[in-house]
Formats: sequence, structure tokens, C-alpha cells
Amino acid sequence: MNDSVRGRCYCGSVRFELIFPTEFCSHCHCEDCRRSHGAPFVTWTGLPSKQFKLLEGDGKLKKYESHPGVRWGFCTDCGTSLLCEYDVTPDKIYATVANLDGPLDRSPDSHVSFEEHPRWMQGSDSLPKYRGKTEERI
Repeated sequence: MNDSVRGRCYCGSVRFELIFPTEFCSHCHCEDCRRSHGAPFVTWTGLPSKQFKLLEGDGKLKKYESHPGVRWGFCTDCGTSLLCEYDVTPDKIYATVANLDGPLDRSPDSHVSFEEHPRWMQGSDSLPKYRGKTEERI
């Protein structure tokens, strides 16, 4: 297993590296994730900010504040959504697993905000499902 994994946006203008270990890997079904990605859920990993390295594209990575204290990072050239930051966890960064060029140090371990999943998508796996980002199981 490697000590890190690199990732990039669709066009390659923004490139980054995640230094292992990550803290989790979850499928998020919240409306914000679904709408910002145009997908039924987004798979995220989280890690301390100091373990995230922006390798290229500092001028191409723009952050959009969707709600007070919630910022989504995306490439200004191709629009790829790459990361999310929250004021409530200032020392953490959350990165999209789909934009990684290699394997993560863990597999997805849960579904979060599952109560918001689109009704046309039925759970097709045995991972635990939680209300919001809480420990309350659904």
C-alpha cells in the first residue's frame, strides 16, 4: 500500500495529493452533494488539512460558499467538484474519491444522510445507513 494517492479534476488543471491515513470513506446522499455533482450520492474521504497537498492549479481552484461556513472547491476550467470544507471542522478537508487516480487506503464504510437519498435509488448493499452525519442508524 502506498503512503498517499494523487487526484485531479477532469481537465487536469487542478492536481492534489492525499497523505494517508484518511479518517473515513462514506457515500453521502444529502441534497447538497447530489445537486453539486448531479449524482445520486458522492463518495467522500476526510483527513486533516495538513495531509492535503495542492500540487497544481492554485489559480484554478475556486471555492463556492453554498451556506455560511460551507465551501465547495472546484476547477474553474472544467467545473469538476473536488473538495469541501466546513468552518465547524477547520482542520479537516473532505475530498471526492471519484477524482483519485489510485486506490484509497480504505473502502467505503457507510452511507450518510441516507434519509435524503432519491426514492428511485434503493440501497443495494449491506453498508450501514445513518441519519445525516450522525450515529443514528436508519
